[in-house]
Amino acid sequence: MRLKEYNAKRNFDVTTEPKGKIDKKRRKRFVIQFHRASHDHYDFRLEHEGVLVSWAVPKGLSENKKDKRLAIKVEDHPISYIDFKGVIPKGQYGAGTVEIFDKGTYLCLTSLKEGLKNGSFKVDLNGKKLVGRWAFVKMEGDNWLAIYEGKSAPKNPFNKVEVELATLSKQIPSGKDWLFEIKYDGYRIVSFIENNKVSFKTRNNVDYTLKLPSLKQDLIFLGKNKSMVLDGEVVMFDKNGKSDFSLLQEAIKFDESKLCYVVFDILALNGEDLRRVPLKQRKNILKEALKSATKNIIFSDFIVGKGKSCFNAVKKLELEGIVAKKLNSFYIGKRTEDWLKIKCYLRQEFVIGGFQTTEKNDKLSSLLLGYFKEGKLIYVGKTGTGFTETIKDELNKKFKTLLSKTCPFEKNSNLESATWLKPKLVCEVQFTELTNSNLLRQASFIALREDKDAKDVKLEV
Repeated sequence: MRLKEYNAKRNFDVTTEPKGKIDKKRRKRFVIQFHRASHDHYDFRLEHEGVLVSWAVPKGLSENKKDKRLAIKVEDHPISYIDFKGVIPKGQYGAGTVEIFDKGTYLCLTSLKEGLKNGSFKVDLNGKKLVGRWAFVKMEGDNWLAIYEGKSAPKNPFNKVEVELATLSKQIPSGKDWLFEIKYDGYRIVSFIENNKVSFKTRNNVDYTLKLPSLKQDLIFLGKNKSMVLDGEVVMFDKNGKSDFSLLQEAIKFDESKLCYVVFDILALNGEDLRRVPLKQRKNILKEALKSATKNIIFSDFIVGKGKSCFNAVKKLELEGIVAKKLNSFYIGKRTEDWLKIKCYLRQEFVIGGFQTTEKNDKLSSLLLGYFKEGKLIYVGKTGTGFTETIKDELNKKFKTLLSKTCPFEKNSNLESATWLKPKLVCEVQFTELTNSNLLRQASFIALREDKDAKDVKLEV
C-alpha cells in the first residue's frame, strides 16, 4: 500500500492530519506547504496516481536559473493533504505549524511515472505565486535537485508540420491497442500558440488565421503562459449536434463565432516536441492542457478497444464514420496504417475537370470529376445533385478563371457538351459505390474543399 509508511508514522487520535486513503480521481494539482518544524522547510507535493508524491525542499523552489535546490523525497501523502494547514502537536511526527504557500495545477511533459522511475522529469507549474518550469534530477538515495528553467513558455520547436493522415479501411481493428474517435466533417487545422499569438494552418499549410478570429481569441486565452501546437478539426455543429460542412462554410463567410475546434492531438508543449511520444501519453497531456479551455475548444474524446460498438453507435447517429488509432504510435506526419478511417458511407474528395449544362439547367447540370494517379487525371464520373442556386452561382464564378480548351482527363470519355476546366478545384462527394467501369454511382455534391490541394487527391475506395 502506497500510504502504509505515511499512516505508520502518525497517530490520528492526536494529529488532525488526514488519514491515508488512495483517491481514484486523476487530476494534476500541486501544493507547496511551508512547514515550521524542528527545521523550517517547504514541502512540495504533486498529485499522481491517487496520492501526493512529496519532497521536502529546505530552501523552497528557486526562481533563479543559477540555483540548484536540494529536494529530499519523502513518503507519499494522501490527496486530502493538499488542503491541510494547522498545527501538528508536539511529540508527533513533523510537529510544528503547516501553512499553504502556493497551490495550482501542473503539467508533466512526459510520463511522471517514468520520470520518477528514471530519476529525471520536468514539470510546469501554474500556481498563484509560482508559474514556470522546474527540472527534477535524482542524485543519490532520496536526494534530488530542483532546477528552475524559466517563467515564460519557450518557443514552439517548429512552425510548420506535415499532418498525420488516416488510411481508409473496411475492417475495424480489434484489441486494446487501438483507440476510436468520431470522424468529424470539417477543416483539418493545426494551431500554433506562442507568446499570446495564434496562427492556424490547414493540412496543406494554407494560413487560415484571418478566417477564424473567434477561435484565435479562445486559444490566446488557453495559451496564457504556454506554447503549444495542436491538431484538430474546425467544425460547425447543426441543431442535432452533428458536424455539417455546408454550415461550416457559411459560418466562415458570415459569422464564425459559433465554430468549434475539436482537438485530437498535441504535437508540442512549452518547447517540447511531442511527436515521438506515444499517442496514449499525448492524449493525457492534451486533456490536461485543455482543462481551462472555453466551450468552443473541445477535447476529442475516445474509447479504447470497442471499435465495433463505437462504429455501430456512430452509424446509428448517421455520422460520417470513425477513426482508429494505435495507442503506442508516434506522430509520423504522413498517411500511415497507424491511423485508420472507417466510413459509414462512401465519401471523398474529387477534382473538378469540367462541367455540363442543359436547357433546363443552364447554370450547371453536372460536374465532371476525377482523381490523380501517377500524375494523370483519371475520369471517375459525374455528379448532378446536391447543388443549391447559391452554390451554382459560386461555382460558375470560380469556373470563369479556370476555363480550358483541352480536356484535362487522361481519357476523354466521349463527354458531350462539356466545358473543360484546369484541374484546380476540389469538391467532396458522397456516393454509393464505384462500378466495375470505375465510375461513381449515385454521386452527390457535398461542398467545395478549398483547404485541399488537387494534386493530393487520390482514389481512396
